[in-house]
Amino acid sequence: MFHRALVCAVAILWTGMSYSFAASFDCAKAKRPLEKLICSNPQLNSADEQMGITFKEINASFPLKGFALLTQRRFIADYPTCMLDGNGKTVATTATANACLQMVQSRINELRQYAQSRVYSNANGKFTQDDLAILVSNSGAKSQIKFWGNWMPDAYRPAPFPDGRLCDFEADLIPAKGGFKTDQTDDVIISISDTAVQLSGFISCSPRTGIADGAYKRIK
Repeated sequence: MFHRALVCAVAILWTGMSYSFAASFDCAKAKRPLEKLICSNPQLNSADEQMGITFKEINASFPLKGFALLTQRRFIADYPTCMLDGNGKTVATTATANACLQMVQSRINELRQYAQSRVYSNANGKFTQDDLAILVSNSGAKSQIKFWGNWMPDAYRPAPFPDGRLCDFEADLIPAKGGFKTDQTDDVIISISDTAVQLSGFISCSPRTGIADGAYKRIK
């Protein structure tokens, strides 16, 4: 028996999504393609379990309550896409197993980066997908900024989160007069202090959602 990551059970309890994985399950009873792939690939299974452990630690300690959980819900919704081939068909091959492994490893690194970041937000109390989180971190000589939130339902196919439109991108901070710029935020000046991140202008994420100018207070 392989043990499924705790993250899946946690995420499903909160989302009510139609598919679920137990905290551990008998691989003889695995039904869905991703379950079967995890059971058949010890390396993927090990990484998936590590993701669950890492998520549990970050979710418990992260100062912006609700943020880590919502980002994990988004990840879980996208997780099965690692099994899609070039024609959009779900297949269990060495290539898709490697894609799933890379996806999980990237998520582990992302979760760990959360813990090393300065956190800013417009949330009042518990973070929801309608709020915005801004994470600032350093990686070697580079400083990076991540924007996540300001979710809106799709106008043509409205559905609950995690479907819909979401601001979710990160970029290197480039020094500029008055603060920083990025290659994804046009001419907006980003000023960063110990107490707030100040945006000089509106940042468009999609036709449906974007990031308002103004100050976002420091959470941690």
